[in-house]
Amino acid sequence: MLLYVLLSALVFKSFAQNEIDFDNPGNCGTADSNWKPCIERKIADQVFGSCCERFVPPECRGLCIYETNAIEARVVLMHTIQPSRCRLYKYLPSIVHCAAQTHDNAECCRANGVAQIGEQCLQMCQPQDNPRRFWGAKSLRKDLVVCLAKWDQIMQCHQSGLRARKVPRPTA
Repeated sequence: MLLYVLLSALVFKSFAQNEIDFDNPGNCGTADSNWKPCIERKIADQVFGSCCERFVPPECRGLCIYETNAIEARVVLMHTIQPSRCRLYKYLPSIVHCAAQTHDNAECCRANGVAQIGEQCLQMCQPQDNPRRFWGAKSLRKDLVVCLAKWDQIMQCHQSGLRARKVPRPTA
């Protein structure tokens, strides 16, 4: 019995040392880390995509990835918008809400120049109170269209805002 207790304590201690602290992620997701993501892209995209499956129609789901490369982000936007399939005024709030995963990433967006386009762009960096509220009547509001020029930075900030509770660090 004593051996079982000692072994259990040892396993618990070693697992606890490999956990990411949710409230204090260390060297990721902060200004000190230059907003380096805490969650790898593949897993982050899976989380983003599963949320979008619930709130976003298939024709808009191409935007449900954390594309942080400026050129690729523009390509993704163009492929989603070009054929006029995705009604951004209806679904961009839900996409942003899914990207944020309840985390306010406005500080990161501000640090990455998103607010230089206009303060209204910071709403794309925050979870939405009502993700089903439209951002325009029949098209995306013009003051928000200009914010799409920083889509890669917005997505980078949303990915860096993701946190994981009790996710074991890979042992190497």
